[in-house]
Amino acid sequence: MTTAVAVIGLGSRGLGVLERLLTLADRAPGPVRVELIDPLCTGAGVHDVTQPDYLLLNTTAAQVSLFPDAHTVGDAVGAPGPNLWDWATARGLRLADDGFTVGAHGRGIRPTDFLPRRVLGEYLSWFLGELLRRVPPHVTVARHLAHAVDLRSEPDGGLTVTLSDGTAVGVRHAFVTTGYTGDAGPPGPYPLPASVEHIGPGESVAVGGFGLSAFDLVSGLTVGRGGRHVGETYLPSGAEPLIFLYSRSGVPCRARPRVVEFAPVHPPVAFTPAAVDAVRARRGGPLDFDRDVLPLILTEMRVAYRRCEGQLDPGDPGDLGRLLDDLDARHGPFDPRALLDGTDGMLLDDADAYQKWLTETVRRDLAEGVLGFAGSPVKAALDVLRLGRDTFRHAVDFGGLTDASLDAFTRHTVPAVNRAVVGPQYERHTELLALIAAGVAAVPFGPAPEVTPSAGGWTVTSTRLAVPYSREVRWRMAAHVPPPGVATTTSPLLRSLREKGWIRPHRPASHEVRGIDLDRDMHPVDTAGRIDRRLWFLGPLCEGVTFYNNLVPSPGMWSRPLADAHRCVAELYAGRPKPS
Repeated sequence: MTTAVAVIGLGSRGLGVLERLLTLADRAPGPVRVELIDPLCTGAGVHDVTQPDYLLLNTTAAQVSLFPDAHTVGDAVGAPGPNLWDWATARGLRLADDGFTVGAHGRGIRPTDFLPRRVLGEYLSWFLGELLRRVPPHVTVARHLAHAVDLRSEPDGGLTVTLSDGTAVGVRHAFVTTGYTGDAGPPGPYPLPASVEHIGPGESVAVGGFGLSAFDLVSGLTVGRGGRHVGETYLPSGAEPLIFLYSRSGVPCRARPRVVEFAPVHPPVAFTPAAVDAVRARRGGPLDFDRDVLPLILTEMRVAYRRCEGQLDPGDPGDLGRLLDDLDARHGPFDPRALLDGTDGMLLDDADAYQKWLTETVRRDLAEGVLGFAGSPVKAALDVLRLGRDTFRHAVDFGGLTDASLDAFTRHTVPAVNRAVVGPQYERHTELLALIAAGVAAVPFGPAPEVTPSAGGWTVTSTRLAVPYSREVRWRMAAHVPPPGVATTTSPLLRSLREKGWIRPHRPASHEVRGIDLDRDMHPVDTAGRIDRRLWFLGPLCEGVTFYNNLVPSPGMWSRPLADAHRCVAELYAGRPKPS
């Protein structure tokens, strides 16, 4: 019998599924028919190959690879292939003096460079071509350049996928890897530069956010309009607006180190899966993250800080807490909670005081970034949050936290972690300081300003400054792209599945957790609590039931996107799952 399967959405997640479908196809009991459904079917997904080069990845070139290795799939590896850096250098690509344009001229690309997203899009499209060139004889692959708009269950248990072009595809199983689908709410920052074309030179715009999307918007409004950064100076083109940035927390992100060279990775001693399991055994049920898990993380951060200082040998025995306290007493205290929070010393006297605090905070962080992970105890301590991402998942995923704790984790902890280790490239913060010095950008409002409509556009008013500050701006841009939500999606497919009761939110009563409800095998749970084993959902829609789905695969380590694709495809071929 033929295994007929649809892959709905063909970005990096869909490509990961396709690679596994082809590599593991010898496990299928007979012929395999794969239907790829995507409006473009290039494999690039959101990494549009026509976007400008100033929109950079936040992962270094050598840390991106779509080829699964033994760290993730064991012996079930397919044909090996290059990571993004190998691929780019093999094609003679070089990095221009502006630090972002990739082409035939400039210096050689380094493994630690942050490349334009459009280069990743080209790599993904090339990877799709490689997959299609090695389709096994008993496998057929068809591409449908359309959106999937509905799924229908047939009397024999099969599925019919209705497409936006009016056609339909019959399959037995489907992987839904639709990525960042549309969501109700204010317009987001993308696509750039189209999203900012309405903002005229000299007009004022409030940009809500300090994260990656905010810096994308700032780049689109500055270098995207002909401005140039020369050393630590910004040379305006005259086409820029006046940019005012603000955020809910008022805390700037930590920049990535200037040179991303990693220190030796020591095995964790406090924040480990075993330690989480021990706490869970004592609690006898779901955990409270702040009470049960955060203390383990803070201890691990203290260990990393002292190891980087050279004050703590990785093999030191004894009472870890007492040892760390003794080091604090002898060498000065280190407070990981304050480091994670980021508000230490925040000046809220007036707009000038707050902007001075923020710029000085950014400068101090840049100084740590010059030292890198290996030389900066601060960066080493924060990197625990990145290195321990899978232990976060071990604690959080699939109902690991109470409902209240998952809400608090989503609203407070996830943004704090993102600010600490998923911040912009080093150069972006040097550019921000230059823009402020040039009078092109300002950060005067302090945390959580109030934004209200006005006759001339919008009024942004401080809420926490001792001397209030208010400014009317012509435009407002939201620099945040939330994960897609089941209740708020504008995707015709997901909306239809929700309305039919095929899918439901993981936490229906939550205003923070918006993603889909799944079982541990990534099958959707319907409104009656039944599991549909014909379907798998992977990617950003799963945020909430699982943690941190917004990433591309990395080589040389266990990779969540490829591991999920592997286990789901292995289940398909092993069990030929039926609906519950």
